Amino acid sequence: MNTRKTISVSEKMHLFEETTDGTIYLELEDVDDCAFELWTNEQGTTSRALVKISKEDFEKMVNDYQSRED
Repeated sequence: MNTRKTISVSEKMHLFEETTDGTIYLELEDVDDCAFELWTNEQGTTSRALVKISKEDFEKMVNDYQSRED
């Protein structure tokens, strides 16, 4: 049984919800520019991901997310 519900999809991205727990995922392909960083300090380890996506894909994701049926 498929537990992924597509919210938005384009040539390079797929925004979907994992229906078993309601988590939202963004899957990207052919990423032009990205960085992943890990920092360790007294409070522990933190991380950050920076991914470049087109404005058109971002607007499509937002519009599709806002118009989805729950």
